[in-house]
Amino acid sequence: MKKYIIIAGVSLILLTFSFTACGNMEHAEFPTSKEFSLEADLEPATTENDLSYDTFDSNESDEISESLSRLEIPVNTQAEDVPYLSEDGIDPMRAIHRCVSDGKNIFLAYNEPDIFVMPIGADKHSPANIENPDGMSVCNVAIDTYGKIHLLMAGQNYEEWYIWCLDEDYQVERGIDISAYFETKQMPMWFLIDKDGTFYLQWSLNRNGIILDREGVMLHKTTPETLGLGWIYEAAVGKDGQIYLAYKDDDKLEIGALDVENCSIKKEASSLSFANNETFSAMSAGTDTNLLLYSPNSGVWAYDNENGVHENRVALSDICFGNDMEYWPLTFVPDGRLLLLGKTINSNVTKPVELLMKYIPAGR
Repeated sequence: MKKYIIIAGVSLILLTFSFTACGNMEHAEFPTSKEFSLEADLEPATTENDLSYDTFDSNESDEISESLSRLEIPVNTQAEDVPYLSEDGIDPMRAIHRCVSDGKNIFLAYNEPDIFVMPIGADKHSPANIENPDGMSVCNVAIDTYGKIHLLMAGQNYEEWYIWCLDEDYQVERGIDISAYFETKQMPMWFLIDKDGTFYLQWSLNRNGIILDREGVMLHKTTPETLGLGWIYEAAVGKDGQIYLAYKDDDKLEIGALDVENCSIKKEASSLSFANNETFSAMSAGTDTNLLLYSPNSGVWAYDNENGVHENRVALSDICFGNDMEYWPLTFVPDGRLLLLGKTINSNVTKPVELLMKYIPAGR
């Protein structure tokens, strides 16, 4: 397994790990009209000189490689409801499918010039205070297997696109210009990074995507047709560090690993499929299984094809939503809990809308 060290000045960064993608916006179209103020006399924040990093092959140092192994996050089986306070007026609904966790914090991307941080179990978020002189927008966020935070950034009028890697102080350590690979100004709904540092980006309307290596060089363009799939419902990085897609194949909903090198789906000989009418709006790495999934129709599923696990672990009827709230998935936390965002159904405009964070245990 290839592993890498990211060097900024003299510090070696070690953080905890997580994979996730979140939200239920299957046919959503993201906003494309927002403009940003970029000063003409400012150099881009992601120049090669300012933001650089070094890589090494895993054969160079087994000792250093082992130091980058993932930290284990203890499983949490405690359900928790936390009233959410949005003191700055930013609606956390905007972070659906743009929210991840490293096991300690929740990171929310609001299409703002900063990323927002909320400790797990806390009742509010705060800005990370990223230095961003050009005012570029944080469009999505991903965390690699070693806990390193990566941001998908958009420049003025969505003409420029970058991947930023942050250090432990949430400052830009490395930047990659990937503008040449964007054929649309819409932001991707999925932004993932696998165990080898490969980036996977996928759009919402047609489910087309691109695969980039760790240096930001495009390896493949993907479409459901080139992958031999029907509609793609979800994408996530599993516990094993590979990218997985939940997709329609004939009349079955299945999950398969993405073969990054050959740009194909690894069809499992003993693939476990779901009911024809099933759908998923969140998928992430599990604790005792390779994947956890959330269905707005049936609840939380645990899935592990290799070990034959195909279990509706938390039924929708057991989640106890309440009659006055609607819920959407934000992310799965690495401790095995699904984080749902609840919002009051309120026709009375004089009464403030209430928000609730609901942590649902699903890992073992």
